[in-house]
Amino acid sequence: MKKFLITLFLIVGILTFSQNKRFIYEYQFTPDSTNSADVKKEMMFLDTTPKGSKYYSYTVFNSDSIMKIDLEKQLAATGSINIRSDMQKGSVRYSVTKTYPDYRVNLHRKLAMDAYNISDDRKMNWKISPEKSKIGEWNVQKAETDFAGRHWTAWFSAEIPIQDGPYKFHGLPGLIVKIDDQTGAHKMELKGIKNIQGELNINVWDAKEIAINNKQFQKIIKEYENDPTKGIRQMQMGGATIVLSGKDGSSAKVAKDQEQRLKNQILKDNNRIELDIVN
Repeated sequence: MKKFLITLFLIVGILTFSQNKRFIYEYQFTPDSTNSADVKKEMMFLDTTPKGSKYYSYTVFNSDSIMKIDLEKQLAATGSINIRSDMQKGSVRYSVTKTYPDYRVNLHRKLAMDAYNISDDRKMNWKISPEKSKIGEWNVQKAETDFAGRHWTAWFSAEIPIQDGPYKFHGLPGLIVKIDDQTGAHKMELKGIKNIQGELNINVWDAKEIAINNKQFQKIIKEYENDPTKGIRQMQMGGATIVLSGKDGSSAKVAKDQEQRLKNQILKDNNRIELDIVN
């Protein structure tokens, strides 16, 4: 009888979480290793369906959706678009998708005007500990792994029978409720769960992605960081000229300021979630 009740509980749990779910994480991170006081927080969504999951920033998704509408209005009214520096909000400008049940992992990221779909076939070798605890309402168990130049400690809950988690993390016998790296520079913790309806689509730009692997991505990001404004100095997009403008109206000055701003931003982004990505 006891065995029957346990089996029934597991079946009910799997059926409950086989529906489309949104797992809401708080992501806390320190972008610049030389400035530990500058700790950023961002609300991240892990949207799951029976076919797979998408992990992305709610702040960025919401900001980009609003910006897309604004730029479409500009294009219709004037034939050009003016990208203001205050349009984009949020720091986590990538997303991660996984397919079920094989858990193929892909990073989706834009660099300049190109969108990339970066496949990642690295395996996560977890060491599961007998240590257990409770985080929020969930009973959790400890596990550790080394991934992308960092040592990670995760707490997963078998009460949520989804072998997934934030970012690229997956492969434990339950959802990852909390995970952080050994230095404390990157922490993700589950804060809420809700049901969601319909198809999941977070690519608000509808951009055609260029499929590459990790090795190819290393080369591309290095080239971008050496010259971050190369692709956006002057180009045509659907017959419209993209203009970077500032308060003084000087496009040349704004372009130069934009280049310097991006280079400074790259220098301060030295504490990435994946340390084996070129700096």
